[in-house]
Amino acid sequence: YENGQQYTAHHDFGYPSVDDDQSARYLTLLLYLNEGMVGGQTSFPRWVNAETGKALTVEPKIGKAVLFYSQLPDGNMDDLSQHAALPVTYGEKWLMNLWVWDPVFG
Repeated sequence: YENGQQYTAHHDFGYPSVDDDQSARYLTLLLYLNEGMVGGQTSFPRWVNAETGKALTVEPKIGKAVLFYSQLPDGNMDDLSQHAALPVTYGEKWLMNLWVWDPVFG
């Protein structure tokens, strides 16, 4: 991500057709490859916590990783996994993602 770039709130899962045997993204691992930018946090705006209604944000730092599930244990999609890359206001943000697909349909 360059200065001003962002990725608005989204889910990593999709809703495959009922007739399809297409798997869905089961979990996501984000690996931060640099630091020193301003902004660029990963935000989870819908996370649930009894202490606050504010979004959970993760500061990008070299070697830091975030792992989150897109599916609930019963196989339903987890709407609370919605996340966003907040705008970078100075510098660049580099990250790598790894998607693990649903082991049942994969």
